[in-house]
Amino acid sequence: LNLRNSEEEKKIDEMLPKRKKDTLSKFKNFYLFIILLFIFINRVRSTTVEFEAGDEKTEKRYQVAKFNFAEVSSVYAITLWILIGSLAKIGFHLFHKITDKIPESCLLIIIGLIVGGLFYASKVADEKSYVLNSATFFLFLLPPIILEAGYFMPNRPFFNNVGTILILAFLNTIFNTFTIGFTLWGFSFTPLYGGVKFGLIDCMVFASLISSVDPVAVLATFVEINVNDMLYIIVFGESLLNDGVSVVLYRLFYAFAEIGQENIIVVDGVLGCVSFLVVALGGTLIGIIFGLIASFTTKYTEKTPVLEPLIVITIAYLSYLTAEMTSTSSILAITACGMFMKQYVEFNVSKKSNATIEFILKMAASIMETIIFMFMGLSTISDQHSWNTGFVLITIVCCCVYRFIGVLIFANLSNSKRLMKLQFTDMLIMSYGGIRGAIAFALALVLDENKIPRKKEFVTATIAVVMFTVFVQGTTIGALVNYLKIKRKETEEPTASAKLTNRLIDHVMSSLEVISGVAGKHATRNKVRQFDRKYLKPLLLREFLSNDEKLLVTFKKINELNMARMAENPKLSQNNNSNQEFTNISLEPSGVEENVTSPIPSRNKRRLTIFPGSKSSKPKDDIKDLLDTAMYTAERRPTLYFPNVDDEDNDEYLTRRRKSRSGSVFNFDKRRESKLASINLNRRKSKSAIKYIDEVNEENANDFRLQVANNFKQRPVSPSFELNERI
Repeated sequence: LNLRNSEEEKKIDEMLPKRKKDTLSKFKNFYLFIILLFIFINRVRSTTVEFEAGDEKTEKRYQVAKFNFAEVSSVYAITLWILIGSLAKIGFHLFHKITDKIPESCLLIIIGLIVGGLFYASKVADEKSYVLNSATFFLFLLPPIILEAGYFMPNRPFFNNVGTILILAFLNTIFNTFTIGFTLWGFSFTPLYGGVKFGLIDCMVFASLISSVDPVAVLATFVEINVNDMLYIIVFGESLLNDGVSVVLYRLFYAFAEIGQENIIVVDGVLGCVSFLVVALGGTLIGIIFGLIASFTTKYTEKTPVLEPLIVITIAYLSYLTAEMTSTSSILAITACGMFMKQYVEFNVSKKSNATIEFILKMAASIMETIIFMFMGLSTISDQHSWNTGFVLITIVCCCVYRFIGVLIFANLSNSKRLMKLQFTDMLIMSYGGIRGAIAFALALVLDENKIPRKKEFVTATIAVVMFTVFVQGTTIGALVNYLKIKRKETEEPTASAKLTNRLIDHVMSSLEVISGVAGKHATRNKVRQFDRKYLKPLLLREFLSNDEKLLVTFKKINELNMARMAENPKLSQNNNSNQEFTNISLEPSGVEENVTSPIPSRNKRRLTIFPGSKSSKPKDDIKDLLDTAMYTAERRPTLYFPNVDDEDNDEYLTRRRKSRSGSVFNFDKRRESKLASINLNRRKSKSAIKYIDEVNEENANDFRLQVANNFKQRPVSPSFELNERI
């Protein structure tokens, strides 16, 4: 290590400047440190080998650093996939020209195909590490998507179309299962399959998993094309509820395959029908029970608002796991739980907790949806396939044709009880939107090859159907919607008048049904509301604010929207009228007051309270008093009298003009009035008098319009100005 002796150092010191000398000494110290560190690490990691009596003995030393990927491999892979999916989403939004033509789901599958091809060609990873696992899919990937859809499901459109949804979800799914199964089995006796034979029970098992519409694929497709609420609710509601039918049929025929086709008796079929009711109704009942638990728990979380989002999401996930544990429909369970608890949790938890729940659910659903489509592309590149061209083509044709026939039959059947009839174009979009997805693929992977000998053919055909429906139908459905001129979804701001009108129509229709003795949906809805108002709300709500909390929520949203506009545009909150007095607005249910300048005139000196505070002695149940307090009282418009020239009694007209002058907000021209009074009444029918009277009235009306316009320009917009305009 002594690189230079003292004499050489003296010569070098004389030759080198002082600055270079300092630099060289620094580098020398750095190199010495690196060498010592290298020797230390090698010494620590070294092992000594001794040979004693022919046996090898190894003594291990302490290791400073150790690379152990096996312990974190699974978690590391999941985190990496989430990051890749998030980056892919960001890239799609940056290059929006691509996503305008190709749906995101198709692009994600393409990315999965590319990555899967690289893995398969390079043999970097084992096939089991990147092929979609059915347990992972059903337990971790699917629940966040279904919970988000159920929690934010619009209840009124759903229950308005619940009859059509049930008919399509149950009858149409059963129809498609049996027609597809028998058709595939019938073609096995022809040479189209290349001599490959398929059993009847095997074809029915495959038909039960391929006939159901996938909610994940439908949600991804219909949100992008932005169809109207009716079509979206019908197709998406069908995709949620037909899970119960498809799972029951899948388990039924799979159990028949285990028993053996020759050993099946009538009792097995009867028990299968009973199992159908147990799975569907049991999953729904489990979801409602857990929704009650979540609502009742959040009633007492006022002091711990940080835990509210965790409690809501955890209880909803427990409903899914409980349904899986009891072999009922887990998708129906978590959907019912989300729809039920949303009606009460929203009023119990704080505003920040509501925002947190919304963002967590939407974030989790978006990420899981991205991972599912990427894994579908990855799983396509594997050795678990057996291609049969005839079977694949017949399966695709059967899925498309029988889907269209089933929708046509059962949609017309539901039209007999519908007020708003489904048109043929709506039926075409409903049948064309029957997209298959990852649920069918996961069910195909679960099949046991010992019990279902043609498992590989079924997996390959399932992937082919999924790719066809996602790429072909999912890509072209937007153009088809534009060509057929299907009504799109209209984004409207919340209005109290719409809520009041809906309530009025419901009460009138329920009254008519009671009078006529017809048991309709309006009377049923009224009974459910009365039961909810009498028993559930006092039990589950922290504060029973009013008989109609949704109207109060709508009113609150309108005020928050207007206040946000005032914050963005400060000119709206400026007070140009010194004669007006302002009040405070309390927007928080917890009683926290926000001082916001509100241009309420001096005659409305009552306190504007949108939600009564928790410390108030008596809640304000009167919606009329609430709206009357918040609304701006407009000044009475003066009466304008336009004379009839054919009327011979002009004295009465002038008398009415003199009486109305005191209550008018505009000033008449005295000179013109005196001139008008001096007109000879005997010449009332003369053209000059008629023309002059018309000119005076027109000028007075124009003066009134100008003064009203100026008053509105000077008056700042109040937080409830938009509400007042609409009401």
